[in-house]
Amino acid sequence: MTHRMNWLARTGLAMAVAATLMQGAGTPALAQSQENVIFGFFAPLTGRFGANGERFKEAVELFVEQTNESGGIGGKPLVVLTEDDRGEPMQATAIAQKFSENKDVVAAIGSFTSGNSIAAGEIFAAAGVPQVSPSSSHPDYTKISKYQFRIPNTQDTMSLIYVKTLEENAPHERVAIIYFQDDWGIFVGNATKKALEADGSEVPVFEAMLPDARDFRPLVTKLRQANVDAILLASHYGPSATFLQQLRQAGLQTPVIGPETLYNPELITLAGDAANGVITTTYFFPGDPSKAKFVEEYSAKFGREPDLWAAYAYDAISIAAAGAKALADSGQPITREALRDAIDNLPPFDGVTGVTEFVDGTPAKDLTILKIQDGAYTLLK
Repeated sequence: MTHRMNWLARTGLAMAVAATLMQGAGTPALAQSQENVIFGFFAPLTGRFGANGERFKEAVELFVEQTNESGGIGGKPLVVLTEDDRGEPMQATAIAQKFSENKDVVAAIGSFTSGNSIAAGEIFAAAGVPQVSPSSSHPDYTKISKYQFRIPNTQDTMSLIYVKTLEENAPHERVAIIYFQDDWGIFVGNATKKALEADGSEVPVFEAMLPDARDFRPLVTKLRQANVDAILLASHYGPSATFLQQLRQAGLQTPVIGPETLYNPELITLAGDAANGVITTTYFFPGDPSKAKFVEEYSAKFGREPDLWAAYAYDAISIAAAGAKALADSGQPITREALRDAIDNLPPFDGVTGVTEFVDGTPAKDLTILKIQDGAYTLLK
């Protein structure tokens, strides 16, 4: 674990009293009851990742509703305590401390970014709370302890897929890598640069997007001057939309390829026509017939199709609940330690993001390739 993350975790402990409790399913009284199975859920419900966090929250609400309508877990209602970490590692540590101190919380679902999940994970590991992150892909996350689990592959594996996708779908002699300046983005940037250069590509532009940056015109000028063949964009939907608009406004039609962070309807809403042509990856596509039941139930409840982020969270809580159900079905108490072992020992879980089978907290899955055409995500044949 890096010095920076240890510092964040220690600092966050001092800020625990500042965390604000938000109830998802259930009430404060239920949180202290032994008559329920209680999970903690945290995600960025506000801030620059708010759209992703809201999809997480909706999927969790849907799963809780479905579970309790079908009898709960071992006859006990599933209750989820919900917190907004705002995409800030220090807030995530405060939330992790709160959940850890509540002895009735037997599992934690979250967070969205690897940085927040790692910061919180240090505390969950010390308290023995099993943590299932819907979307954290940084390799360091599951290196924290045996209590960390994730839904996607590790980022080093995924970065090889991004590079392969770029090489199969765009000129790639000279490739620019633009990455978001957080733990995830830095790792993706370095991993893809290494893979591209190993395959003989040049990377004349390798530049970070500062979290609050909104003027990318100097970067666009640099791209024009470097005469790059393609752009690998490892960033989130908000800044990516602004970058795409400014790139296309400058007349550059350079192919843009990026990871699953670019698979979000908000990208198209914000970028408009500038998003057309973007190629990205996903573990979930609502047009897949095998996902029809989940798509139908989610759409009926929320009035829109689920996206990858909803699918991630749905599988994360489903897996934690499957572990709890296995314990209940065998007559064992649902404790933190027992639940960690039950999650680790689950048979391959066929969820909406594919088959999840944990090896040291991480699965291995295939990715689907998408392209934005006429303002919509489509399967890239």
